[in-house]
Amino acid sequence: MKMTRLNVENSSRPARRVCLCIGLLGVAFAWGCNRDNLRGAIPSVAKAKEMRFTLATSDVGTSTEESSGQQRTGWGTIKGQIRVVGPVPPNRVLNVNKDQAICQPGGVAVRGQTMEVDPSTGGLANVVLYALDLEGEDVHEDAQGGKADSIFYDQKVCRYLSHVLPMQSSQTLEVKNSDTVSHNTQIQAKRGRSINENIPPGSSIKYSPGKEEKEPISVSCAVHPWMKAYLLPRDNGYFAATAKDGSFVIENLPAGIDLSVQAWQEKLGKNFDGIKVNGEPVTWKRGRIALNLKPDETVTLDVEIPAAAFQ
Repeated sequence: MKMTRLNVENSSRPARRVCLCIGLLGVAFAWGCNRDNLRGAIPSVAKAKEMRFTLATSDVGTSTEESSGQQRTGWGTIKGQIRVVGPVPPNRVLNVNKDQAICQPGGVAVRGQTMEVDPSTGGLANVVLYALDLEGEDVHEDAQGGKADSIFYDQKVCRYLSHVLPMQSSQTLEVKNSDTVSHNTQIQAKRGRSINENIPPGSSIKYSPGKEEKEPISVSCAVHPWMKAYLLPRDNGYFAATAKDGSFVIENLPAGIDLSVQAWQEKLGKNFDGIKVNGEPVTWKRGRIALNLKPDETVTLDVEIPAAAFQ
């Protein structure tokens, strides 16, 4: 007798469906022996349809921006001034124990730069502010990354002339030694490139971070250990360091979407509790400033920090 060969590939799925149905019937039969197990478990056709619709239309795989419906509507600006209210303690006297003739001319005490406060306005210098998590079309052409120009970074009288310097991670820092003694430059990066190089008098070296940092990184000198400054490489140009009077401005930020601007200061770090902004008590949790700008809007932030925060 001639046997007919079954097509296993084509018949496997129906067979599995039959087995599944038999298995489900067996479970239902077993549960039927105990009616208490069925209480509260009555199937609902309406609920099943609702579940299928929810699964079919869920936003799994979509971006946060798409699900929130936010879209850039233009560009805006933030500016303002950061001031200290009340008398601040003086910066500590540095231990200048080497090359005093160059590093401590006249024997005058040299103090650190942890808190640079303008005596007339109370303005706080060297507070750095920078926008977080912006890329693509949300970055204005004026703030786009990829800048390749060099930044001149000098040191005189054993002091870095830029105490807190934000820059783009693609830029090059030309570190010059204008003193008549040798210096050593150590940049301790957390994500980008670190260096440890000697610079003879009148010479310079070049440094390229390569990657952005989440917060400022230290610049120091192994020859003169009291020397210290900070560098902040970022992938775009949305940053500012407050001037001597505490003023700052960041232009062409995207409007219409939620913004997070980070604030950092050497003594405070990211702790901006108990401050006032435009006269109102505010806490910038972890130093974050939440904003949503309107097109062509300029938001002014008058920030007051109590002197007690620096104790």
